Amino acid sequence: MDNQKHIDIDASGSGIESLDTDKLKTVFRKSLPVVIAVLIVSLSISTIAIRYTKQLFQSSSVLQLDIKSEAKVLGFKSFDEDINNLAREIEIIKSKLFLTKVAETLNFDISYYQYGDVLFEERYKKSPFKVDVINCAHQIKNRPLDLKIIDSSTFNMKYTYGERTVDRTYNFSDTITTDDLKIVVTLTKEYNPEIDNRYFFTINTVSSTLNYINKSLTVEPLDFKAKTITISFNDHNRQKAHDIVLAIDTLYIYYTQLEKNKANNQKIDFLNEQLNQTEEKLTELENYFENFTIENKTTDLSANLSKTILLLEQLDSQRFSIQQKIKAYDFIYDQIKNSNNKLDLNPADVFALPTKIRQDLDKLNVLYQENEILLSSYKENTLAYQKKNQEIKFLKDQVTKFIESSGKKLSENLDEIKRKKYKLESEFVELPSKRTEYSKTERYYSLYEEFYLSLMKNKAEFELAQAGTVTDYKILSSASMPSEPISPSKIIYYGIGVISGFIISFLFVGIRYLMHNKITSQQELEKLSSAFVLGTIPFYSKDKAAGTRLVVNNNLKSEISEAFRTIRTNLEFLNGHDKKPIIAITSTISGEGKTFVSVNLGGIISLLKNRVVLVDLDMRKPRFHEVFKGTDPNKGLSTILIRKHEINECIHQTELKNLDYIPAGPIPPNPSELVLGGSFDEMIDYLQKKYDLIIIDTPPVGLVTDGIQALKKATIPIYIVRADFSKKVFVKNINRIVRIHKLKNLSLILNSLKKKANGHYGYGKGYYEDVPPQKRNKLIRIFQS
Repeated sequence: MDNQKHIDIDASGSGIESLDTDKLKTVFRKSLPVVIAVLIVSLSISTIAIRYTKQLFQSSSVLQLDIKSEAKVLGFKSFDEDINNLAREIEIIKSKLFLTKVAETLNFDISYYQYGDVLFEERYKKSPFKVDVINCAHQIKNRPLDLKIIDSSTFNMKYTYGERTVDRTYNFSDTITTDDLKIVVTLTKEYNPEIDNRYFFTINTVSSTLNYINKSLTVEPLDFKAKTITISFNDHNRQKAHDIVLAIDTLYIYYTQLEKNKANNQKIDFLNEQLNQTEEKLTELENYFENFTIENKTTDLSANLSKTILLLEQLDSQRFSIQQKIKAYDFIYDQIKNSNNKLDLNPADVFALPTKIRQDLDKLNVLYQENEILLSSYKENTLAYQKKNQEIKFLKDQVTKFIESSGKKLSENLDEIKRKKYKLESEFVELPSKRTEYSKTERYYSLYEEFYLSLMKNKAEFELAQAGTVTDYKILSSASMPSEPISPSKIIYYGIGVISGFIISFLFVGIRYLMHNKITSQQELEKLSSAFVLGTIPFYSKDKAAGTRLVVNNNLKSEISEAFRTIRTNLEFLNGHDKKPIIAITSTISGEGKTFVSVNLGGIISLLKNRVVLVDLDMRKPRFHEVFKGTDPNKGLSTILIRKHEINECIHQTELKNLDYIPAGPIPPNPSELVLGGSFDEMIDYLQKKYDLIIIDTPPVGLVTDGIQALKKATIPIYIVRADFSKKVFVKNINRIVRIHKLKNLSLILNSLKKKANGHYGYGKGYYEDVPPQKRNKLIRIFQS
């Protein structure tokens, strides 16, 4: 196929490539500034994080518990016999009740904070003002209320709730009243007019205080054999952390003393709770029985079942009667509407109608008879006949209107009966389930009664067997005053910064290494391919507006012209004694510069007064019309091969005296078949007689098969590889072509090779004259290898 791709991978290259140390060194060397920058940024971020992370302090104490069970009364076993474990005591300390007592002791109703440039600091026991709350709305609690001390007698308070903002100046010691709160603010001895006096305070709820303490409190067993536990608390204020741990230690002594005689009382409280719940359940069941009786008007559901069946039968009878009437009405209605003669009605149907309608029907039949008599004596257009018809029409309309309204009422009655029947049927279906539910509830009621009596009996036994538990409690290490913060740790932060920097750098270098899959140098090309490298062409900045152009004639001293001269010299060695060689130039894909090389190579050779002809064999995507302006698109190689035009008709001259070209011509539907025909060989033979050198610009062999045929016919096949564009797998394709098609004299040209020293060469003003490096996308420049 024309579009069949030929890019294959040799069996030797099918596995995972080994690590290329030279490439890795090159990538790392180019990445070194980025690696250093990443490490600097990582360490800078660590320094900023340490600077602006609030310090966290930890205060801790160690307690020893020795729990003894001594309660045995009336032969009952003590329920505290297995209480000798630390888990129970830990849960007591962390309980909501105990922590509430701690919060009440420490008086955490109001918290005071001072604003800083970035962070804020809690002024625990060092606040320059004190707030006494007289009254406060719940929605204001746990919200920051800004307070700025203006001087020793006045201050400004500001807070926002919803769309309402309070922003006023008050005097110290005055009672402040707003819509949300009533407070008194007084100044303390901590006030210093020299510092920034921007503060805020919060009025805490009990739940928020408990959440705060519980979140930062840690109670853990230290040694199970020694029965020791450690209590620790973390806070940004060292004094506050110390006070909380000290309060827990102190209150625990008092709390355990209250608990020592309540071991069995806890069980009694539990039984009381169960009794209350059972009583509530019994009351609920009794209410159910009462509501059931009221709702169903009885507790005998069997009688209700028979009554419902009787009502359903009555409704069915009524429904049948109405349906019969509706059927009769519909029949009479159709007879009246569709008949113009005497009505033939069923007496039973007529009997169902009201007397007035029956009389009207009889009168209508009489009118029909009179109308027939008139029709026998008069014509239809006579006045008497028409008058009689009007009477008939009037009477028919009157009767049909009545039947329509009556039928509508009967339909409504039928719908109402259906609704009643549906309701009764629903109740009928529910009656068995109601009876089952009623019986089940009776059984539950009996069980709850028995359970209630059992609880009462157990409660009496526990009250007789009350016992206490004596707990010996020791503080092995009192609450410590933290001297150094536990967070942020400089070692950890800087360690994370360094490790993160190395990880990011490693990923960056690895990505650049993996992305480096293109040919970048002549040495790399020679290493990957066994073909001879004919030469290299410097990088040129391609002007899209100008397209591919003939450039060697514009500046004969430019770098690119010298590169083509070098290739021209190497071709002379390859040519040997062949006086009129055929050069076929191809590439793997488009964009590698084969047309540019073909045109300029032909131009540099023609400067030696050799007659050169260029042939554009790429009939799918021709390019010569972009190189040489004024080319006739209607004739060229394709028209030569179909013998529409002669060869000389399609030969065009260029601005160089000895350089001619044959364009591709109109794009044919079958370029491969045209190349394989005999016309192509005849054209080559003719051109060899007329010119010293033929250069064929073939299609990319990685996309179509046309180029392979041209390479076989050429005496010097040339393969173009573009630096920083052609992938390494393309070189494997070159080796495959050499091996399969026996192209042992295939040569390579490395195109668009960037200069490694000072900048690169451009192709705008003089093409390969030195120009300043253009600004490029930073991301592309970073990842380019």
